[in-house]
Amino acid sequence: MTQMKTNEIVTIYVAFVEINGGKKRPVLIREINDVYFTAFKITSKYLNKSNKIKSQYYPIKNWQTAGLKQKSWVDIGHLFQFPKTGLTFKRIGKLSDFDQIGIDLFTKKFKENE
Repeated sequence: MTQMKTNEIVTIYVAFVEINGGKKRPVLIREINDVYFTAFKITSKYLNKSNKIKSQYYPIKNWQTAGLKQKSWVDIGHLFQFPKTGLTFKRIGKLSDFDQIGIDLFTKKFKENE
């Protein structure tokens, strides 16, 4: 099985919180250990969000290079944890070096302002 790596974008099944079900969606891998990995959700929905929500969305500058089909944002408001065992994923791409630095700075600034 292919191993995922930090700063890769993959699609996985994400369960809904409020209702039953879920959907496959892109996520950005942030950390990986032997048992689980952490990731931020990626969205293409931005325009109709509140200013508070928009403040936690990092705009992926090089979204095409990252393998995404449309302009997208990383939602840094919640870091999700997923078990590694039994998980299937599809690799989409990887953040550019520019976006890797950008999201690290964006996340640091966001945490300082919380």
